[in-house]
Amino acid sequence: MEVFDVIIIGAGASGLMAANQAAKRGRKILDIDHAEQAGCKLLISGGGKCNITNSRISVADYYGADTSFCKHAIKSFPSGSVLQLLESAKIETEERALGRVFCKKGAYEIVSHLVETAKERGVRFLFNSNVLEIMHASGGFSVRCKEATFETSHLLIATGGLACPQIGATSYGYVLAEQFGHTLVPMKPVLAGFVLPQNSQLLNLQGISIHVKIQIKGKGKIIEEPLLFTHQGISGPAVLQTSCFWEKGDVVLINFLSSDDLISQMHKPENGRLLVKSLLMQFLPERLAKALISEQLAIRKVAELSKSDRLIIAGCVHQCAVVPEAVEGYVKAEATLGGISTQKLNPKSMESLLVKGLFFAGEVIDITGRLGGYNIHWAFASGFIAGQNL
Repeated sequence: MEVFDVIIIGAGASGLMAANQAAKRGRKILDIDHAEQAGCKLLISGGGKCNITNSRISVADYYGADTSFCKHAIKSFPSGSVLQLLESAKIETEERALGRVFCKKGAYEIVSHLVETAKERGVRFLFNSNVLEIMHASGGFSVRCKEATFETSHLLIATGGLACPQIGATSYGYVLAEQFGHTLVPMKPVLAGFVLPQNSQLLNLQGISIHVKIQIKGKGKIIEEPLLFTHQGISGPAVLQTSCFWEKGDVVLINFLSSDDLISQMHKPENGRLLVKSLLMQFLPERLAKALISEQLAIRKVAELSKSDRLIIAGCVHQCAVVPEAVEGYVKAEATLGGISTQKLNPKSMESLLVKGLFFAGEVIDITGRLGGYNIHWAFASGFIAGQNL
């Protein structure tokens, strides 16, 4: 029975970071993953370019029952630390809108670097291997796989969340957490599109993309980003962000003309002779304009509209109300909201307060970032903290 100082379950972003940090401290490490290679989710993120961090990261960019939990990790491993890591590895980056930082050539560069560096530091990887059982005794942990049984005094669960089951995401990390007495905050898919009711006027508009302002009625927070119509409903960055705080039954308000005021446009003398649909098509795609405004109003001249008619038209464009049926499932989602409660975890070490030597990192914990590199950064930051303490 081979003995390791540290056994890590999961070779994604958090597991790889933790393995590197712990190995740097001279720890003997085994990293086990059921996939055939490391970093599967990293490799597909950002369209293969990996939105690896964000230059504007703060605690306010995260969701969870207690987001203050991530404060120490983000302070200890800020976006500048990620950029230094990439620079030292000679991995070129590019910063896009809203502070989003991508790997210029591809995500494979950072995955290769983390794996090769870990191997150079003595980390042993065991891929395509399923953990059959983990037992805990006073001396530590016994991890039984199909190949062999291994022992360790320090165990890190870095198995990720439920998003992207098509590349291997499972609930195993949550099962292990409950096995050791930890409670779970209910999970749901986020950073995914909305499925709209079959009678919604916004269906059958797939392919249209438009910059919008979007908010959930009564919740105040306004997101201003592109929206994309899909065959099931709406998606795109604006919707993905909104999905993080949407609850079943919430009304979503969409402003399709955030850069102008339609009432003002209707009051301009030069627009009085135009048909309503002709005016709208100056600002909106034709199919969208037709979907928002009834045919009865669309064919009238602007000058002929009553005050109430103008308010109705403006409301349809500036405050289009929809009630989604659901968020698209985990297959489409980029992250999982919820997970292992932070109440029984030490934010300065990622160690369990219930079981000595047991650690957690990454998406499996109830900390979820908004769209734009925040989740990968959390995986790295939490993995960094765990690796410093394993």
